[in-house]
Amino acid sequence: MMILKVKGKEYKVKFGFNSFCDTDLMERAGDLLKVFQNQNVENDNDVTGIGKIKDLFTCVRELLYFGFMKYNPVADVQKVGDILDDYHDEATEENANSIMELFTKLTEELMQEGFLGDLTKAKTQQVQQVQEKQITEVK
Repeated sequence: MMILKVKGKEYKVKFGFNSFCDTDLMERAGDLLKVFQNQNVENDNDVTGIGKIKDLFTCVRELLYFGFMKYNPVADVQKVGDILDDYHDEATEENANSIMELFTKLTEELMQEGFLGDLTKAKTQQVQQVQEKQITEVK
């Protein structure tokens, strides 16, 4: 689970089963990641330069909307936009509160730590156990 702190409030972000069934966020986030990697995008200015800023902003807003549902549901994506405005307003020289950085953290949470991450870890452990068994049998 990820914690996003905005204006002194902690928002828990957790992607559960419904996040995968009710949305196409995993595919959209994956597609954006591929574009960003191919274009060597490192920050918000780079995203603007390749014309993907609206895609990034809408994806981050929806990721947070669905990530908030379990522990701190909000009325709609507009409320998440308000939270993102506050997040941006809190930026300092030391902590830029980059939307690109937030997107990266949310995507990691979505794909590695949430419901999907649990499934992936379980499958990886099964594969490792089979491989270890095969190595033991060969000896």
